[in-house]
Amino acid sequence: MLDTGVIETLALDCEEIILNPEEILFKEGELGDAMFVILFGNLSVERQNTVIAKRVRGDHVGEMALIESGPRAATVKALTETYLLKILREQFHKYFTSNPQTLMEILKTISERSREDLEALDRSMKNLHTEKKATSRLQDLLNNTSNEIYTFDSTTFFFQTMNPRALKNLGYASEKITRIKFFDILGDIDPRVFDKVITPLLSNLKTEVDFDGTQKRKDGSIYPVKRKFKLMDGATHPVIVGIVEDVSEIRELQNKNMELTFYDTLTGLPNKRLLLEQLASAITQAKSENKILMVFLIDLLKMKAIKSSLGFDGIDLLLVAVAKRIEAELPHGSILGRFSENEFLVAFSPASHETLDEEITGLILRSFQIPVPVNRQDVFVNLSIGISCFPKDGWKAEILIEQAGTAAQHIPLAERTNTYCRYNPNMAYMVKSREFLERDLRDGLESNQFELYYQPKSDLKTNTITGVEALVRWNHPRIGMIYPLDFIPIVENREIMVSLGDWVLKTACQQMKSWLDMNLPVKTMAINISAPEFKKTDLVPYIKKTISDVEIDPECIELEVTEAILIDGLESVVSKLKQLRKIGVKFSLDDFGTGNYPLRLLSSVPLDILKIDQTFVKDISTEENVMIAKSIISLAKVFNLQTIAVGVETKNQKEILQSLGCDFIQGYLLSEPLPADQATELFSSL
Repeated sequence: MLDTGVIETLALDCEEIILNPEEILFKEGELGDAMFVILFGNLSVERQNTVIAKRVRGDHVGEMALIESGPRAATVKALTETYLLKILREQFHKYFTSNPQTLMEILKTISERSREDLEALDRSMKNLHTEKKATSRLQDLLNNTSNEIYTFDSTTFFFQTMNPRALKNLGYASEKITRIKFFDILGDIDPRVFDKVITPLLSNLKTEVDFDGTQKRKDGSIYPVKRKFKLMDGATHPVIVGIVEDVSEIRELQNKNMELTFYDTLTGLPNKRLLLEQLASAITQAKSENKILMVFLIDLLKMKAIKSSLGFDGIDLLLVAVAKRIEAELPHGSILGRFSENEFLVAFSPASHETLDEEITGLILRSFQIPVPVNRQDVFVNLSIGISCFPKDGWKAEILIEQAGTAAQHIPLAERTNTYCRYNPNMAYMVKSREFLERDLRDGLESNQFELYYQPKSDLKTNTITGVEALVRWNHPRIGMIYPLDFIPIVENREIMVSLGDWVLKTACQQMKSWLDMNLPVKTMAINISAPEFKKTDLVPYIKKTISDVEIDPECIELEVTEAILIDGLESVVSKLKQLRKIGVKFSLDDFGTGNYPLRLLSSVPLDILKIDQTFVKDISTEENVMIAKSIISLAKVFNLQTIAVGVETKNQKEILQSLGCDFIQGYLLSEPLPADQATELFSSL
């Protein structure tokens, strides 16, 4: 099955097709220029009116005809109402060859279906009792398989039969094949090697042998193949049956896959994986030659704003130009690669002294004082460079990169433009800061420093506020108000996170009870549940007791979970969700579309709402984000889920979401998050 992220991406660019039950997608023998991915429903695969396979959601069909531009090997029709994505050759190369994991799934499927051909042939030959039946049934298989199949005499090696695929690939006319021997198509392999491989088969020591290599066409061209040979009884003496898979396309895709594994497809530079290997080798060399090694982590700043101006094609052109400009300023023999989306990594050994790093950083930064021309626009690119040094700052590639990143992050935000910073051990104070923050957080829980703010949610059908989301704030006595994004990601103590989550749940339920007693128009309270909370063995009874103690209807409570929580321990999480669903608690999936949540799991998880992340909402006027939001909303409807868009700040965003069929919105267009007393005033005025 294909990766969910790939299906979500394809859904933005590919035509969606809907088949009714018994409706034919394509027929056996038709020329094919597309493959299809099943979004919903079931298909049957038939050959000569016999069902040979069934395909379900997430499976793909028609890939062989797409790759080979050849006829369909089978008829495919719908068993139920079925939704599919139609993928043309251009889209196949664009999406599949840029995703090594998905590409390997395609290759695996092709290999499995080739083995099915061999097994079908083997079964047919075992059931042949007479020479007449053997000839008839074998010829039938020869004509219909997607592989090359030929037979040749086991003594003289002259060919006896070739199926249409073999005749086409090798370039021979059917009436000429009995005049040529197997060695004539053997390619560049020594016949003695073949003799060594085939002897165990002829001696009945083996029932089947593999013999991969190349084959030579009539015109002299060579192509790679995978072969299997079996021995079959002939009229007078045994004949050898060869089942051959032309792997030209597969080898090309494998080579592409290797390229994708180690090189960035956009810039052609080494990617993170290859960079780590190159840096490790450079460290080894520097150590043996008693040299230092400088590592630069170059971060491109404000790229989101630039992307909104240039668009995706423009940003790609910019990144290529940036890579070339950096490369032009580096010493000969330097390592340069694309480390992440907006980061480049550089490593080199100074010829004489360490201060050369200042010269190189100066050259790089000065080169970007000149704008980069992209599509007739002059774009000023801002950089920050973090620097580490072997052996002073570390002896391993990962450590040196981490120290360079720490140095870059150490630059104050206000000054993080066209500047650089060297790593020094004092930057480790950040680790201590984390420890202090965790200590303060524990004190904050005990001294009531935390507050809940509530942000309204509106029903787009009625344009009325129907619920709220509870958002935690930390009113630190020295620092002031701290938002969750500033303290939750760095808190590693599971016990503290669980205690905080318990407080949030209890406080939110109590506030909901208060509003219900006041008959305010607030129907639901959304509460975030963290990963550590889900690992509590007593989570379900605790939530049930909390809701029961405050005497509110469980249907008023909506618990928000993330993709990461569901993927990490799916079975346990789903079990807990189902137990809470039985008493009426609702569930929403937060930030849907930003992770790699397997699409097929949506049907097995008891969800009610998908939340459209604000990264898609912010620039929803762009065609791409409109398509993403539309896809999420359509997907939700397939699984009978509602949708809510967060981060809505303008009427234009609201109108677009309303037109797409979104159910709810949340954001500053309605109201900023409010403390309980101000939220009560707002709801009382409705």
